[in-house]
Amino acid sequence: MAQVKLAIPKGSLEKKMLAFFERAGLGVQGYADGSRGYRPQVDEPNIAAKVLRPQEIPYMLAAGFYDIGISGLDWYIESQCASNVSELLDLGVGRVDIVLAVPEQWEDVNNAEELFEKFINSTGAYPLRIWTEYLNLTESLVRKHTDLEPSLYTPYSRLHIERRSSSPVAIFHSFGATESKPPEDGDAIVDNTETGSTLRANGLKIIGKLLPNSTARLLVNRRSLRNREKQETIHKIRDTLRRASPVRKEDEPVFGHV
Repeated sequence: MAQVKLAIPKGSLEKKMLAFFERAGLGVQGYADGSRGYRPQVDEPNIAAKVLRPQEIPYMLAAGFYDIGISGLDWYIESQCASNVSELLDLGVGRVDIVLAVPEQWEDVNNAEELFEKFINSTGAYPLRIWTEYLNLTESLVRKHTDLEPSLYTPYSRLHIERRSSSPVAIFHSFGATESKPPEDGDAIVDNTETGSTLRANGLKIIGKLLPNSTARLLVNRRSLRNREKQETIHKIRDTLRRASPVRKEDEPVFGHV
């Protein structure tokens, strides 16, 4: 039987995923235990595990470097990899909302429509500046509410050259601490939040949700799922993890509430 390569998330999901594995009865050693290693051992034959950032896992699956992996629904949608990657299971853990937030003192802005109207109809010297790690989700938001192509500010040269324009909406690529950008360096942010407390602590208010209830998902490379030598192991992992998942189909979130 062929070896199945599994990518599991590093960062804030680690402890939650370890507890989930334990509830499911899947032994994983060398993960979320303070170890500096990135290659935990899974108590399941034919599985080789690697720890990666959840942002990386969907597109690494799409490229065929891994067969199955666990990442948030937010990064699965952001990666736009559904043509090569399928969702096998909602694990129901690590819930966050992907939200649109602005300075709390903006009493005249309480939803996305009011935000875009405030800037697009103004004659100000600066465009609406939105900071985010979710470039594709944010661009979809802009296109949903306007007929504009936003400018994109990122250090990656090809995107930087192709998407710099005089648009009244500018998306800035954030590499963390996104909530710190307004009001000096930005007007709005698209970010993930579990409780909203960090946003409130930085003087921001949520005015909409792009993706509510994003949770960890078991994802699979479509070609791997069709591989007869890997199918049995992939299905066994799915069925093992399903025992610990509290999610029913009707509980799953709907994208695009803003």
